[in-house]
Amino acid sequence: MWNANPEKGWTRFAIRVRDYMEWRQQSQTLEQLGAYRWWTFTLTGADEPEQILGNYVSPSLFTTLGVSPMLGRTFLPEEEQPGGPQVVVVSHGLWQRRFGGNPGLINQTIILDGEACTVVGIMPPGFEFPLQPRESRSIRQEERTTMWAPLVFQPAELQRGGNNLSVVGRLKAGLELKQAQTELEALSGQIEPQGSAAETRLGVRVVSLAQAIAGDVQSALLMLLGAVGFVLLIACANVGNLLLARSAARRKEFAIRRALGASRWRLITQLLTESALLGVMGGTLGLLLAWAGIDLLVAISPINIPRVEQISINGQVLAFTLVMSLITGLLFGLAPAFHVSRGDLNEALKDGSRQTTASRGTRRIRHMLVVTEVALALVLLIGAGLMIQSFARLYRVDSGINTQGVLAAGISLSSSQYRGSREKVAFSRELLERIRALPEVQYAGVSSDLPLRGGAITESFSIEGRSSDSTNVANQAGWYLVSSDYFRALGVPLLQGRDFTEQDSEAAPRVVIINQVLARRFWPGEDAIGRRLKIASEPPREIVGVAGDTRHMALDKEAMPEMYVPYAQAPYVVSLQLVVRTPSEPKHLAAAVRDEVLAVNPNQPVSHVKTMEQYLDDSVAHPRFRSILLGLFGALALVLAMVGLYGVMSYAVTQRTHEIGIRMALGARSRDVRRLVLKQGLGLTLLGVVIGLAGALSLTRVLKTFLFQVSATDPLTLAVVSLLLILIALLACLLPVRRAMAVDPMVALRYE
Repeated sequence: MWNANPEKGWTRFAIRVRDYMEWRQQSQTLEQLGAYRWWTFTLTGADEPEQILGNYVSPSLFTTLGVSPMLGRTFLPEEEQPGGPQVVVVSHGLWQRRFGGNPGLINQTIILDGEACTVVGIMPPGFEFPLQPRESRSIRQEERTTMWAPLVFQPAELQRGGNNLSVVGRLKAGLELKQAQTELEALSGQIEPQGSAAETRLGVRVVSLAQAIAGDVQSALLMLLGAVGFVLLIACANVGNLLLARSAARRKEFAIRRALGASRWRLITQLLTESALLGVMGGTLGLLLAWAGIDLLVAISPINIPRVEQISINGQVLAFTLVMSLITGLLFGLAPAFHVSRGDLNEALKDGSRQTTASRGTRRIRHMLVVTEVALALVLLIGAGLMIQSFARLYRVDSGINTQGVLAAGISLSSSQYRGSREKVAFSRELLERIRALPEVQYAGVSSDLPLRGGAITESFSIEGRSSDSTNVANQAGWYLVSSDYFRALGVPLLQGRDFTEQDSEAAPRVVIINQVLARRFWPGEDAIGRRLKIASEPPREIVGVAGDTRHMALDKEAMPEMYVPYAQAPYVVSLQLVVRTPSEPKHLAAAVRDEVLAVNPNQPVSHVKTMEQYLDDSVAHPRFRSILLGLFGALALVLAMVGLYGVMSYAVTQRTHEIGIRMALGARSRDVRRLVLKQGLGLTLLGVVIGLAGALSLTRVLKTFLFQVSATDPLTLAVVSLLLILIALLACLLPVRRAMAVDPMVALRYE
């Protein structure tokens, strides 16, 4: 469940504590209800300090999800009360990696955020909940949600409320999501509003957990599954054509069988058995190729596809492969089986029977299969062309930063060690002094967040001297805490004014730097330097600089208005992002950065040490993955379609050898024969292209949500792909054309 405000475009806004408590006490549609809150723990002890991503959760969360620990227990109701025991539950992965899989860990004490906590449970393998928020999903499996602690509401928090909870529930049997949403909205409406007017306009959005987890990737995977289906259909058409040609060569064999008493059904059964055997053999080979290619698939796939590391060949995959192999075998064997069983028995038994061409029905089937192959291949190629063009444009988007030579690292300060502002500021200053003193370091700075990570904290603001509604979307902007040299480290240009300096301390006048979007929106054609902003409930700040626009959400999201505040003047966050610029390879600085952090505080872990180039790659991981796979499917479809066209044309030339000999004996020249064969091959291709274009205009519309600055009906892509397909089809026809032109009339007239 989420709070939502359609007017502001909020679809996943955190739940208010008061709403959760009201729902838990009065809901009649929910069987169980659980809440959680993201948190980053600092694990210290004998080994190197480590940052652990986890959650504070209500004791009811695990029962709501229907999971039990592998060892030990989960939380008791009394452990969510203020002053209760300090206990935690750890994941199976953390138990294996950090504690060596020791079953004696239960009831042992570990140090989290400087406090002793007792491990009371170990979750089973594969359990991970919740999945990472979007901005954190670029991390590997061993760094994902690995620890859970009891969620404790302090009395002041219950009274004040606040939007900071994520909530899941289990519906009672027979009820639907709409019923739960109606009830929860009604219960929320009974709560007397407190705080801002915006809070009262928050609605409730209820979705299934499966949709919440896989909603972002489900449509993309279904699109790729459709592409796989197209390739399978093309392969079926191809093999069906080959079996038609093979069955034509066995006409006499089947005629003799029928003459000896075999029924049509017996012949059909024999051919379908043969084709099913081919299908199973092909499926077995495909299974072996899939087994060999799984590691490569996982390696190129985006990390934030849910459960991507668990992709494997299991019993379900084996059963699916067997069923699909049998269905495929029967599918491409149907046409040859029914064709052979309906042949003319007397004609087939004539020893001297000579056919210049195949029967009209056989030709129609073969031609229909070729046209189908070409049409399906064209649809896939157009889809692949659109995706590749979209990815190329996305990758060329200016992110607003210079990613080359920049190393980033996450530092989450312990709330128990760094309770006050002075401690946080002192840590950041000492660390930056040490980092800047390292050889090869040009600039270093810290920030509350980084571009391209998909996250942004927004704050309302007002302009001194102007009346404005702080709840208006236009009066909200991204809010970031940064140190001096942050903009230089990331290569963000300062367009006007000055950068922050060490003199912008807590005691200094309050200042702010805004980005170009905000400056253009509120001071078009004017100088914003010297104007004053009031951010949230803070005293006004003077604008001292205008920085270039950066894309914090994603490359395909336009830069939003942003405000940058000196970290020393507002050290509200404990999660910092360190950025370091170097003229050399940034990865070489990783060890030195870790050492300097430990030199400042030996219990301070460093996480997510990555280059900004890696962040850039992660931000386009999904479109790159889709483009690669769809491109491979399109290329495979093209090869299959052209092989099918070549096979049909070669078989047609063989069938018409006697006819071609007669034509040449009557005076036809080589160019006439060439025109005859090319006309047939290109005619089939053009018909397939026309049908494929019609299909593409309809089906590629499903790609709209995946395209960036490219229309789903882009004329250039449609034209280029169609011409490419026609050209390759022409090449596929050349060898059969040469064979036809080389026919000797005397040999052809005796051709049997």
